[in-house]
Amino acid sequence: MGLRPVTRNSVSDQVIAQMKENIENGIWKPEERLPGELQLCEIFGTSRVTVRNALQKLSGEGLIETRVGDGSYVRRYSLSDAMARMNIPGSLTEQEFLELLEFRCVMEGPLCELAVRRMTAEDLNRLCQSYDIMAASSQDEEAFAAADVSFHTTLASCCGNQILQSAYRMICTNLSRVMQDIVHRRGKASGLKYHKAILDAAKAHDAQGARAAMEQHMREMAEEYKAEEFTAPPSPPSS
Repeated sequence: MGLRPVTRNSVSDQVIAQMKENIENGIWKPEERLPGELQLCEIFGTSRVTVRNALQKLSGEGLIETRVGDGSYVRRYSLSDAMARMNIPGSLTEQEFLELLEFRCVMEGPLCELAVRRMTAEDLNRLCQSYDIMAASSQDEEAFAAADVSFHTTLASCCGNQILQSAYRMICTNLSRVMQDIVHRRGKASGLKYHKAILDAAKAHDAQGARAAMEQHMREMAEEYKAEEFTAPPSPPSS
């Protein structure tokens, strides 16, 4: 089984780490029933409270599911769940924000090209709607920022690739928290210019042109932030 007694330092963390290791290494297979609480207590040499806390933590992370009256089972792997677990709560540090920009510089251009190649008339209409909201929100930074994020998530959804969509949902969770500050710092003109260029290329079925516009947009934004004495935009206060 690969489990062993734990020491008294960070007992709960050690129990969780060992159970995760068994799941991630395939020792416990998807749909396999985990040992019962009492058996886990004996294996780890811990209290039932510690084991229950560990099971709750693993369930919250989507690694296991508890079936009432039947026990806990390993959940089948889900890429969406894995991506969701990668999200970093709270404010982004300077380094995290710059890495987010770098990730977008690498990802957004090819994603945009693929989206335009596979885009349906309905997809194009949704993209137009996101742009129209941006264009109409000249006095509302919050609405503009939300439409900006919507424009990019719409492109990701046009790709027909669940992995790309999951990856983009991951970065958008963080991006949404800082986009309003980005709009406040950079203004709306640059964003409108590049989003219009991307939209026009999509209407013309010019996938390479859309990619070029997106990559230039990402490069310009990244260079602007790296050129200044940069402090990561704070997360907006929770409502």
